[in-house]
Amino acid sequence: MVSNKVSSHDTLVNVSQVENHEEVIDLLELFKSVLKYIKLIIVLCILFGVGGFFGTKLLIAPTYTASTSIYLTPQISESGSLDYNSQMANSKLVTNAVNLLTQDNIMSEVAKDVGLDSASSVKNVVSVSNESNTEIITISATTTDPKLSKDIANDTVSTFIRTMQKNLNVRNIEVVDKAKLSYVPSGPNVKKNTLLATMVGFVLGCGYATLRFLFDNRLRTKEEAEKYLGIPVFCEIPEL
Repeated sequence: MVSNKVSSHDTLVNVSQVENHEEVIDLLELFKSVLKYIKLIIVLCILFGVGGFFGTKLLIAPTYTASTSIYLTPQISESGSLDYNSQMANSKLVTNAVNLLTQDNIMSEVAKDVGLDSASSVKNVVSVSNESNTEIITISATTTDPKLSKDIANDTVSTFIRTMQKNLNVRNIEVVDKAKLSYVPSGPNVKKNTLLATMVGFVLGCGYATLRFLFDNRLRTKEEAEKYLGIPVFCEIPEL
């Protein structure tokens, strides 16, 4: 009984080893199949990379970003000290200011000042961020016109400060740095787009080679015939 168990166990081990060996052979064959199309893959990478480079340069308009920052100064108590309640109130004011900066009433005023159609057209190009653990808020505007970007960023801040002072009597907002005119494009990223396009060409080339391998059912060599049929090949006719 013991010998039977051992032999059956050996048989299972041998079968699993054969299956693992066959899986390794399949992966090697797939790799070899991909290598057969290495020239095609290289050509696709070059074509897509060149297309991504010139497409970004010629078809995508450059964008310009202008940024300005405001600082919400903490309220000082009558004794001249900064208490905990004042700090908490100022932190909440910072959170509210980030949301209020892009409200429709602010954006509508900015649209009128800079000559845009609607509040949504301004809101789409404005981004507001708050540096963690600070009372500094950064307002950025990105458009295809550097002067328009500067005007939107500065006018958003001035309109916001004016509205807060008039409606909520908040007077502890200071402009840290006004947006400046810059003719250096902030986008698009030519290197990133070129690399992405090259990767697309590489994936397409490898995908084509893999599909050709998966759908190719022909037996090309004696070894493939023996593996598929499970019987030895005694002779083969040479190609004439």
